[in-house]
Amino acid sequence: MDGIKTSRRGLLKLGGVAAVTAAAGAGAVTALPAVADDEAPPAGFHLGSYTSAGGPGLARGHLDPATGAPTVDATTTVLPDPSWLAASPAGSILYAVSERDDGTVSALTPDLGVLNTVPTGAGPAHVAVHPNGSFLFVSLYGGGAVVTHPIGADGTVGAATDIRRQGTQDQQSHAHQVVVDPLGTYVLAVDLGRDTVFTYTLDAQAGVLSEVSRAALAPGSGPRHLAFHPGGDVAYVAGELDSTITVCAWADGKLTPGQVVAAAPATGVRNYPGEIAVSPDGTHVYVSNRGTDTVGVFTVGRNGAKLKRVAAPSCGGVWPRHLALDAAGRWLYVANQRSGTVTWLPVSGGVPGAVAGSITVPGAAQILL
Repeated sequence: MDGIKTSRRGLLKLGGVAAVTAAAGAGAVTALPAVADDEAPPAGFHLGSYTSAGGPGLARGHLDPATGAPTVDATTTVLPDPSWLAASPAGSILYAVSERDDGTVSALTPDLGVLNTVPTGAGPAHVAVHPNGSFLFVSLYGGGAVVTHPIGADGTVGAATDIRRQGTQDQQSHAHQVVVDPLGTYVLAVDLGRDTVFTYTLDAQAGVLSEVSRAALAPGSGPRHLAFHPGGDVAYVAGELDSTITVCAWADGKLTPGQVVAAAPATGVRNYPGEIAVSPDGTHVYVSNRGTDTVGVFTVGRNGAKLKRVAAPSCGGVWPRHLALDAAGRWLYVANQRSGTVTWLPVSGGVPGAVAGSITVPGAAQILL
């Protein structure tokens, strides 16, 4: 971290590409001088981006409570291609994967100082932290496995205790995401290559996963990401390859697929859903549509079991890899990978309006709120 300290009010605005890419020196945490601390801290965020695409790597910043505008306070390229981030349950430690053939997972302070880095496997695409704070799970898209790592008392990542390979001789695994169910009992692994969501239990002593069920989705659907309804008994799975959302009942460690809806209106453009999210009140579901460059907006009925698409506004960029809602559900943020931007949209009645603004983040991959 080179000993550079940054205040929560230090400003590094992403008004142009040069402000980010030139400031982020090799491994340094970069910030402008602090300004007066005369108000309560606004909500914070972290960004992950592809350094191989000219991105700033990792960034941290704050959100304007009135306008929703994000401001980046510091960046660092200390990790290559940190495409996915997750926070510890208390928010005191940040975890990031480096999406490389020699993939790693790292623990960092909220100020982006690296605590440690360990190897995890080829092509990590996602990291998730168990609610007990003692383990994290890495999804190896390239390596075709879910890897379990213990987390030390100091927040550092330990060597893998389990590598759960999900491929077969006939079908290659592309593990894309791990989600822990709302009660913290089961670990769900979304596998794009197998068109399957695997469900496991975790042995918290040995750090080993044991399979309890599989949910087979439509062949060729390419399930990418999953999000639970706040009620806890329904989950939504975004199909990257067939541009769908599958509504699944959830009970006793088993997903049961039900309704399937198109993620985007038919336009003749091939579409690849990226991220899926549910509003805090459970009334709406959102999916980022790469191809049509829109946000699919769905109302939720039948206690979560039925979706109806009601809008598909522009995301304001190209190839929206990730989206996220603020805690109050008032703003929707989109990381547009190919246009190298993060945009934000006001949300009223659950439906996003026109894009309110955009900041430049080359290789934008994820925004963690």
